[in-house]
Amino acid sequence: MGSWQLRVFLAARVLSTLGDQVLQFAVPLIIYTATGSVSLAGFAFLVEWLPRLSSLPLAGVLSDRFGGRRVYAASDSVRAVACLLTVLAFGRWPGHTFGLTATLMALCAFCYAQTFIALESTIPQLVPKEDLPKAQGVLQIINSGSGVFGPAAGGLMLLWVSPTQLLWVSGVAFAVGACGVPALRGLNPLTPDVPAAADSPGAARTAGVVRRSVLGDLRVGVRSLAAAPILLSLVGLTMVANLMVGFAMATGAALTIGRFHQHDTVFATLQITVGVFSVGTLLLLSRLRRHLSIYRIGVLSFLLSAVGAALIGVAPLFPLYVLGYGLCLGMTGLFNVFIRVERLHWIAPAERGRVISLIVLLNQSTLPLAGGLVALIGGRLSVQLLFLAVAALAWPAYALLLRPLRTQAMTARSADPAPVAVAVPVAS
Repeated sequence: MGSWQLRVFLAARVLSTLGDQVLQFAVPLIIYTATGSVSLAGFAFLVEWLPRLSSLPLAGVLSDRFGGRRVYAASDSVRAVACLLTVLAFGRWPGHTFGLTATLMALCAFCYAQTFIALESTIPQLVPKEDLPKAQGVLQIINSGSGVFGPAAGGLMLLWVSPTQLLWVSGVAFAVGACGVPALRGLNPLTPDVPAAADSPGAARTAGVVRRSVLGDLRVGVRSLAAAPILLSLVGLTMVANLMVGFAMATGAALTIGRFHQHDTVFATLQITVGVFSVGTLLLLSRLRRHLSIYRIGVLSFLLSAVGAALIGVAPLFPLYVLGYGLCLGMTGLFNVFIRVERLHWIAPAERGRVISLIVLLNQSTLPLAGGLVALIGGRLSVQLLFLAVAALAWPAYALLLRPLRTQAMTARSADPAPVAVAVPVAS
């Protein structure tokens, strides 16, 4: 992580991620101020999430075929141009704000999936294996920190500009993100950033990339994922963790304002506080690694998230709810570092994008599932009962999936794992 080129790229990544958070902050405001409809603002959230999830498999195929750097630069460039054109279109067609904004969100959501997978495919090529936990920690800090400071910056800028003008800010941030990619050209990749030449040892070595179909690429990814039980176990664990996170995100406002009768500004403060706590835990990662392996850090963070969900489920008072909410959401950053570092040992470089994209698709599928369950059951049962149920689910998931990994997990071998010859450096 000491290369100045990599630092320049990561600095550009910070701005790109902030631009994405400012965009997510601005779009509901733009739609609501233009239409006055809460339902349309909610529909915009659906428009955002569907392309993010549905385009993940394609993102893996594109990264494997064209290289992560090219896909990353192209995707951020498209987002920059789309933001700037949308602002101009608002002036030309002021009566079509919702349609223009929804189209922008769908396009940016699609490109977000491309940049996410492209980044996760590229970092392992540039960072030695022993530095990957640190690299993944830095990326997680960028994501968590942007989630805190992006909306805060957007809210502050509203003192001087309109919600529509925030799109200029996002557009410039995406453009800087794309401009950061050329800084990586001076680095010698540890593994080549070129398309895979074959799907298997017996496949064609040359023109096979051009002739392969997208479905063929996806089948390769599915077979590779299904053939690695440890990857399936990690996916199962992450789906449970995301179910807890999804419940917390979907019910946070309702419990804070409705159940505990707090003001909406208290909920905003709670969100910022949890974000700062998450960043703080990640900043402690290097110290934790002196005493614990990445595997044990992952185990501890998963169990503390489950404890947090249980506390939300039984909390009679707001301070206890705050503690549970903070543990449930704040410990997920460390858990993410564990699963990403562990998975990079088990995926072949030629299939990196395809397998990672499928894993992320499965992992994130429980986020909208949590929202759907709250919508279906929340009106009939206490929302806190849902947290007790998912907390109860986390313990058998730990016993059946996480604890048995101790004998297989590469990250369980030492507090600061040295390179292992049989391991393949990839990320997820």
